[in-house]
Amino acid sequence: MKRFYLTRNQNGYYRVSFIDPVTGRRGLGKSTHTKDKQEATIIASQWLNGNVPKAMAHSRAFAAGTSGTYSGDLKSFVSHLSENDAYEILELISLKFHPDLPSPFTNPAQTTDESSSVSTGKKRYVVIKKNPSQNVEVKSEKETKHNLYETLLNFWEFDKSDFIQRHLAHGHSMSKKHTIQMQAFVRNNWLPYFGDEKCIEDLTRMELDDFFFYLHSERGFSGETVNKNINCANRCFGWLCTNGKIPSNPLKGIERFKVDAQDRGIPTESEVKKLLALDWENQAAYLAFKLGAFCGLRAGEISGLRVCDIDVAGDMIHVRHSYSEIDGLKSTKNKDTRDLPIDHMTVLQLANLARTNPVYNELSYVFYQPKKPDKAYYPGYYNDIFYLALEKIGISEAERKDRNIVSHSLRHFCATILAQRTDMKTVQSIMGHRTEKMSEHYSDHDTIEKFDNMRVIMSSAWEGYLSA
Repeated sequence: MKRFYLTRNQNGYYRVSFIDPVTGRRGLGKSTHTKDKQEATIIASQWLNGNVPKAMAHSRAFAAGTSGTYSGDLKSFVSHLSENDAYEILELISLKFHPDLPSPFTNPAQTTDESSSVSTGKKRYVVIKKNPSQNVEVKSEKETKHNLYETLLNFWEFDKSDFIQRHLAHGHSMSKKHTIQMQAFVRNNWLPYFGDEKCIEDLTRMELDDFFFYLHSERGFSGETVNKNINCANRCFGWLCTNGKIPSNPLKGIERFKVDAQDRGIPTESEVKKLLALDWENQAAYLAFKLGAFCGLRAGEISGLRVCDIDVAGDMIHVRHSYSEIDGLKSTKNKDTRDLPIDHMTVLQLANLARTNPVYNELSYVFYQPKKPDKAYYPGYYNDIFYLALEKIGISEAERKDRNIVSHSLRHFCATILAQRTDMKTVQSIMGHRTEKMSEHYSDHDTIEKFDNMRVIMSSAWEGYLSA
């Protein structure tokens, strides 16, 4: 019978799974932290002979095997120890190097009651006899620490978190969608790696660095996603430290990962004209495209439009809210409202779409879900219909991904066109940006028409010289 199997994960690292010689069942896999099959086979053979390291299966210490030298930062390690931890480690060190001698170390915290040292072979432990006359409840060290998994999960519980309630009370924003994403990081990444018994006070800088390195190198997470996992815990640890609940933030000064941001692509003016003339899936899809391309509305802002936001008499729309599948109706991204003038035809089309809502009233949604008219379309819907429209005008999925075009690209397109025709202050007002710098970022694209205008200007300027 084969004693173990080697498999490769999506990033090329080999994992070993051992076979139980009695039951014949295949056990859980452990990473060898190598992409070399021969090296992985050697490591697996060593582990098969009982040399499996005791370190965590994801850590670099696990891959290194049983080394007799601690390569971490000792000062950092010691700085995270509690007093009880320190005495326990001293006891273990005494046992390792002088197992036959009585321990020279005594924990002063354990001498208030009658105590005795018990020795059984090479194992020694301290027996505490509580004085019956003292009616004092003594909490164990584990009870005084903060469980990593439970603390992170509760910290991001939207309706119960003390941090979130205070954060909102001070006028800051926090969406339920964001907190659910943070809890997903805790369940899917932090829990499988550290388990459900690890305490925050026991975390070391080396362990955390290994964890983030594991997410990036073996799980294949992007730098941006790894940084979100860092932020997930760092905000919690920082708050606990500031409020005196933990002695220090183990993530303070942690190095973040490089983020390779791809520039957002935009459709050309000729492509937008083709999309405008296209036979769209429905009127809602067509109007959502127009509001994105010509008014610069975000997807959530389109879904957040209600009947009271459509001003037919003044040919205007009032952008007051945003909408998400989790939070429902909420404030805009910057908590600002803005009024946008639009053409009379479009405002009539919006009003007519709103009237088809079976629950039509002043507060009903313009872009409502046909099966749930009391709810708006989820913002992700516009991406789906936009991709179908791009295919209809000849832009394949491969080209779309290569150019990095999404429905939000229409907002960039709008800013680009406006920036060529007016000043940044006006662009800032229309787009709902807090700063001109952000408007410049959105409008930093060139179009065919811009180059055509440049060609006309240059040819007229140099016409006399060239003809001579």
